[in-house]
Amino acid sequence: MLIKEDKMKRVLFTTVLLVLLIGTFSTALAQEPPAQLGEVWWFWGPNFLPGERVDMYLYRPATLVYDDVLDAWVSEWPFAGGPWWGTWWWTGGDSTMRRQSWPAWQYADAYGAYYAEFMLPRDEVWYPCSYPYKWNCNYVVYPGDPVNPPVFEYHSPAYQGNFELGLEWPHFDAWTAYVVGDWDAALAMANPMDTVSPLQAYMIGETGYAYIFDFEVDGYFWKWSDLEDGFYWVGW
Repeated sequence: MLIKEDKMKRVLFTTVLLVLLIGTFSTALAQEPPAQLGEVWWFWGPNFLPGERVDMYLYRPATLVYDDVLDAWVSEWPFAGGPWWGTWWWTGGDSTMRRQSWPAWQYADAYGAYYAEFMLPRDEVWYPCSYPYKWNCNYVVYPGDPVNPPVFEYHSPAYQGNFELGLEWPHFDAWTAYVVGDWDAALAMANPMDTVSPLQAYMIGETGYAYIFDFEVDGYFWKWSDLEDGFYWVGW
């Protein structure tokens, strides 16, 4: 790997993170902002050398660490706070440092400021649960018995009210829909949207000066082209 986190020279000043969300901007504070794969994010950082070459990388920190006392791998959220947006996180090792091929430009401007804009990639490296009908983070809530099938908890991508005609998670609670007659509640019961994954964006100059932006990925935008056999509702 080109850059190891523990060997990087970090000089972190006030970090400003600009994100395009419904036509507005927000600033990164102490709490990690939620991010959805497929969103376009804008990054900006000052104090580079004028004309300095700057690269952008994405990296997923590990959520498993080795505990010498227990002599075992244990689950641990990599950020100081959180997870803020979910109730459960995917556990596993870290990713490689992946360079973004098409940032807005490659060099700091005459004032030493650097700007990049790119879409967070939609792939399982960053959110291993995958897209609908291939959802790897569903887990058994009640194992059932040798006769009856197990009961699953279905974790969905984030709701997309303004993307791809408002695609929703296809699972719904059949009892709430058909007996109670409340379709919104039936969707909400099967649509917890609580599986999250850590993600970091690195803005690294040639001199080793860097900014690190922490995210908590709570889903991704999925598209009609993701579906192999068309959309259909799934009651459970």
